[in-house]
Amino acid sequence: MFRTFLTLFSIRASTTTNMLIYYIQKLPIIGKLIKGNLYSQLDVKKAISIIAIIITQLFGFALRFLYVGLLLFLPVIGLGEGLSDEDRLKQFVHIFAMISFVAASVSTATILEPKREKYVAVKLMRMSPTRYMQATFGYRYLTFFVYLVPAMLIFGTLAGASFLEALLLAALITLWRIAAEYGHLKLFEKTGIVLIKQTAIVWVVIFAGYVAAYVPILLNIVPPTEMILLSLPAIIVITAGGLFAAIKLVRYTGYREVVDAATKRDDPLLDLGRMMTETNKKSVESKDSDYTTDNKQKINLENKEGFAYLNAIFFHRHRSLISSPVNKRLAIIGAVGVVGVMLMLLFKNKMQQWHWDLEAIFPFLFLIMYFLSVGETICKAMFYNCDLSLMRYSFYRSAAYEHFKIRLGKIIGMNLLIAATVGVAITAIHAAAGGEWLSQQLLMLWLCVILLSIFVSIHHMFMYYIFQPYSTELNVKNPLYYAVNMLVSAASGVMIFSSVQAVPLTIVFVALTIIYLVAALVLVRKFGAKTFRVK
Repeated sequence: MFRTFLTLFSIRASTTTNMLIYYIQKLPIIGKLIKGNLYSQLDVKKAISIIAIIITQLFGFALRFLYVGLLLFLPVIGLGEGLSDEDRLKQFVHIFAMISFVAASVSTATILEPKREKYVAVKLMRMSPTRYMQATFGYRYLTFFVYLVPAMLIFGTLAGASFLEALLLAALITLWRIAAEYGHLKLFEKTGIVLIKQTAIVWVVIFAGYVAAYVPILLNIVPPTEMILLSLPAIIVITAGGLFAAIKLVRYTGYREVVDAATKRDDPLLDLGRMMTETNKKSVESKDSDYTTDNKQKINLENKEGFAYLNAIFFHRHRSLISSPVNKRLAIIGAVGVVGVMLMLLFKNKMQQWHWDLEAIFPFLFLIMYFLSVGETICKAMFYNCDLSLMRYSFYRSAAYEHFKIRLGKIIGMNLLIAATVGVAITAIHAAAGGEWLSQQLLMLWLCVILLSIFVSIHHMFMYYIFQPYSTELNVKNPLYYAVNMLVSAASGVMIFSSVQAVPLTIVFVALTIIYLVAALVLVRKFGAKTFRVK
């Protein structure tokens, strides 16, 4: 197995090194110094591979620090003002249990993960599926524990845990996740179901897990999760279950079927990317009915020419694809609004005791509008159904700035509709809780929602035109795209735990939206012709 592990490590190091060279070549100034023949210079690549390995390991530690710090520790410190040290630890452990033990155990499973490395190693290199999975499991959960320990020791002790309790939490989650892997395997063996591919179930569990994690601290409820999880019976059960699962996974003999299910490839000459391509393309394909136009569906193309004419036809011919994500979001917002109003009417007196304040919603607005935005979905649809073909022509690439403005206006319009629905839902909930129908806070909330819908529209369109992250298989391969999106997501998360008041927060949103709009227009006009291309 050690030889298998070295082979896998070499594959990962080689892949990371090649990606590192490729993206360094894309950097301004420095990239011009990196020649294409560097891929064939083995001595230089060995040195780069060492750097790549170090970066990968440091990234593993950094990711755990971000996870424990931002999702576990920061909410306890930011939302748990006035809590005793004992209650602070209980909240920390509860959030950790709901996210890591519940949500992540359902949404993540190495054993059935569709991964290119798995296809290359087993299908192309003819590696034994059993040896491959054993080596993968060993590396996965050894590094899982090692990466997590420093973050848990630092943030766990700051939250009130002892050194032993922080170490124990890291060990328990590792053993629990191994047991969860075995659960995924047995479910597949008995039913043929790959749970992590059941998108609806996975997202329902994730949503429920995060709600269960943060609602108690928002409502000043201290759950007994810490007492249960760190009790002797729970420790014995989780330890025994994890060790039992580890032994079963090592001795399992049916990994051939498991790998086939994960890769869905019997012919070693076929590429796993095709499977991912088919899945991605299904999400952006139009209906045949979109190409039939009756009298009610006719569009006015008069006074339209050039790219305005082209985009008008595109949005009409793909109307179901464009309107579907908007309609789904409107339905979800409406349902949440109705449920919220009913709950407020039922528990109106209780909400008044808790001193319900509209200002408590402001820190969540960024995150809400970011995830409700249809910008990324529409960009994928535009790429697959329009831009993938037209990007091959220089006249289309050189006019990136022109169709950027047209599309930005269209996406802003759709997101403004979503923003208006969010505003109506929050207004109705606020009024049901006994609040005023018209107040300064409510007006600022409406202004923030509108500004953020414009901001996220600009963000998604800017990212699409400047980074153009999609390959011909609709996979996202641009690390800068991931990095910027991660920063924006992190900023929206940090904002939840900030204590910024509504007025300065509104001023910040106004400034950010104006600055981003101006920067996007300037940068797309200057660089769009070079960056907006097929990859």
